[in-house]
Amino acid sequence: MCLPLNRSIGGGLVKVAAGLTLDAAGHLADLATDPVESVHRARVALKRARSALRLLEKAGADWALAPRYRLAQWGVQMSSARESAVVAALARKLARRLEGAERDVALLLARRAGPRRPRDPEPIRPALLQEAQALVGAPAPAVSPDRLRALLRESLERADRRYWAAAMTPTPEAIHEWRKAVIVLRDQLAMAARRWPLAAGAGLPLLVRFARQLGRGGDLALLGRRLQRLRVPSAAEPARQALLARLEADREARTVLALQRWLRLDRRLVRLLGEG
Repeated sequence: MCLPLNRSIGGGLVKVAAGLTLDAAGHLADLATDPVESVHRARVALKRARSALRLLEKAGADWALAPRYRLAQWGVQMSSARESAVVAALARKLARRLEGAERDVALLLARRAGPRRPRDPEPIRPALLQEAQALVGAPAPAVSPDRLRALLRESLERADRRYWAAAMTPTPEAIHEWRKAVIVLRDQLAMAARRWPLAAGAGLPLLVRFARQLGRGGDLALLGRRLQRLRVPSAAEPARQALLARLEADREARTVLALQRWLRLDRRLVRLLGEG
């Protein structure tokens, strides 16, 4: 969802946040058909709504903090089922490349992981509908195109700080925090792309690809954590340890590559977001 061309930027951001919150509620209406995918789509919409609210908050709308926090809490409530589905799919994919005991361990993880029905997401839907209605009437701050550029540069600086923290201590947790900041910047650029196509539109595809690369590393970290907690017969323990080592080596290689690529991407985004 992008900012409308013929309306104020602040008002457009409010409408984007309200529309995405309404979208999240709509996805939860499809739980009976495909509960896992419905929750995934709802969580994506909530993340994008939170990115819009973060821009509004930085633009001076102090009221945006409370709904941003509530949307985050509802997203957390829906996360476990989606993570189980991701782990199960990744474990099955991994098993197709393995043989022997390691393959058996991967298949066991897939069976234990899911898919699972989300835990009581139905009560969240009416709350989201109420939140979307409240957002429609929220006051919009005045945001000029220059101010929008400055806000996006601040988001880029935030992502860069998270990058340096991850570069100093490349733990899965630090990489996850960096990835979240990158995703926020990506979503904000998507909202600004029609209003400011030359810079935001040019930077968006770069961030989409990069966030996807970071996401693959995050999925491997999630898979590794679930594998660490998996109980296996004693005879299968060597295979589990070997599989853990394989996943960690793959994750580390992806992390090194992402850290290297960010420096080049960051320089390009700095140039783009500095343009008028």
